[in-house]
Amino acid sequence: MPFANWPERDQRAWVDAQKGDDDDLLSVDRPAARWRPSTKELYVCRYGIWLNFLDSRNLLDAEKAPEARVTQVQIVDHIKAERALGNSAKTLVNHVVSLRHMFEALAPSLDWRWMLPAIRKLKTKVTTSKNHSDLPSIRELFELGVSLMRYVEVGKAGTVKQCAVMYRNGLFIAMLAARPFMRRNDITTIKIGDHLVRDGSLYRLRFSNDNMKGGRARGGPLPEMLTPFIDHYIEVRRPVLLLSKPDIDGTLFISGMGLPIYPHAMSHEIGKITEAFFGRRVCTHEFRHATGSSIAKEDPEHVGIVPDILGHSDYRTSESYYIFANEWAAFQRLDLAMEKLAGSQEGPDAK
Repeated sequence: MPFANWPERDQRAWVDAQKGDDDDLLSVDRPAARWRPSTKELYVCRYGIWLNFLDSRNLLDAEKAPEARVTQVQIVDHIKAERALGNSAKTLVNHVVSLRHMFEALAPSLDWRWMLPAIRKLKTKVTTSKNHSDLPSIRELFELGVSLMRYVEVGKAGTVKQCAVMYRNGLFIAMLAARPFMRRNDITTIKIGDHLVRDGSLYRLRFSNDNMKGGRARGGPLPEMLTPFIDHYIEVRRPVLLLSKPDIDGTLFISGMGLPIYPHAMSHEIGKITEAFFGRRVCTHEFRHATGSSIAKEDPEHVGIVPDILGHSDYRTSESYYIFANEWAAFQRLDLAMEKLAGSQEGPDAK
C-alpha cells in the first residue's frame, strides 16, 4: 500500500517518527530519525505490505492507532500469508524484523519485545548453509533476459501491455545478471537520469553511499550490448506501462498499474520466470550466489574478483566461493590425473 493510501493516523505517526530531537534528553528516542533513506524506503514498503494485508482481511480500521491493530494472532497470520507466496524463512525473518522496527518507530513508548520469540523461531528455520549447485550460471541468467526482450521484438508476446511487461522483466534480469552488486531494492528504485545515465554509446549506473547496503557508493558502465535494449524500453515499452499517467520521478521499472514497481512484486515476477525456464525458482538475491558460483566454477583462478563484483566489505562473506573454487580445481586435477593413468594402461590386465 503506497504511503499516500495509508490511513491518516499512520501517515502522521510516520512523519512524527522522523523528527528526532537529540537536544531533549527526556524525550522518547526516535530511531527512525537516524535511519538512512534506503532503510526508510525499505521499512515503509514492508509496512505498506502489512497494511495491505490488514486491508485484505477487513482489519484496517483507519480510526485506530497503528499499534492498536498489531496483535500476535495477526502477526502470525501475516507470516503465514507471506510464506504462502513462496517467501523463504530468511525473507520472512527480514520482513518481521522490519515490521518490528516500524512499530517501534510509530509507537516508541510501547515495548515491542514480545515479537522477539516469533523472530527467533523463524530464524531456526533459516538454512545456514544453502546448496547453490542447482543454480543456473550467471551467463544463463543474462541470456534469459536478452532472449525475453528479443522474443518481444519479433512480436510473439501477446498484447501491447503483455509485451511491455515481458520486455521489462527481460531487461531487469539482464541488468541484474550483468551487475549483480545491485540488490532488489537498488535495481527497482533506479531512476533515469539519476542512477541510470546515458554516457556516449553506453549507460552508466551510479549509486550513492545512502543508496547501497554497507554505505559504499557503487557504479560503473553497463555492457554496451544492453544500450539498444535500454533505449527501446525507455522510448517504447515504458510509456505503455505508465498508462498515460504522469512520469513523476523517472523510475525505470514500472508496474502494470502505471506506478513504480515494488521490490517484492518484481522479485515474485522473476521467481516465476526463472522457475518456468530452469525448473528452479531463482530469487533476485540468488543472482549474487549465481555470480560467485559461476566464477568459482568456470574461472577459479580469478575467484578473487568476487568481493569487488558483489560489494562484499568482509572477505569472509565470499569465503565459500574460495573454498568451492579450490575444491573444483582440485577435482579437475584429479580427473586429469585419472585420465592420464587410464591412458597409460594397455588393457584390463595391465599393472
